[in-house]
Amino acid sequence: MKKVAFDKTDLDILKEIGNICAGNATVALSQILFKKIELEIPKVEIIALKDVAKAIDKDNRPIIGIQMETLGAINGQILLVFSEKNAYTLMELLVGNTKQQKTRLITQIGISSLKEVGNIVISSYLSTLSSLSRLSVFPSCPQFTDGLPSSVVKSVFGAFSKTNQNLILIETVFTEQSSPVNGTFFIAFDSKSMKLILKACENTVKNNNKTKK
Repeated sequence: MKKVAFDKTDLDILKEIGNICAGNATVALSQILFKKIELEIPKVEIIALKDVAKAIDKDNRPIIGIQMETLGAINGQILLVFSEKNAYTLMELLVGNTKQQKTRLITQIGISSLKEVGNIVISSYLSTLSSLSRLSVFPSCPQFTDGLPSSVVKSVFGAFSKTNQNLILIETVFTEQSSPVNGTFFIAFDSKSMKLILKACENTVKNNNKTKK
């Protein structure tokens, strides 16, 4: 399969889409945590599958993540990733002081709380993307995943290895200042889906930029 090329204009559109969608997802996360969430402007990259693990953590340290598949008109995978330390901190914020932080054993309540965060954040993201593109896009049920980045990437994004395609990652970092919780939000679409998104969103993004001016 021939790879689809993306130019700077394409990347600018993807970044703007990422800003709008991630902003709405941040509001949803703030509402369930009852805390102010800071949003780092997303970094948009075209990246080979073999480089995704290093993009998550170059030292290949264990991570905890929530995975959801995009269904409907777009083919993709979404992964909300936390370091182990940040995952336990977030679980403590959600369910109160637990023994998880000391034992490093995740309870079912902890897993459920993380899955709920992933579900709200990712669903909010996809809902905004669907509104912007007017494409039917919705998420699968959230799945808990953990392990080394290399194994998590193989599990989540492995299907993309069957095609000769680079992936496009939109990275967003959510930070809660009083109890720092950094998470990294990766969304990967195949090139066919990305072209579909770009075509559908181009006019919407241009109009949004005109409104800002």
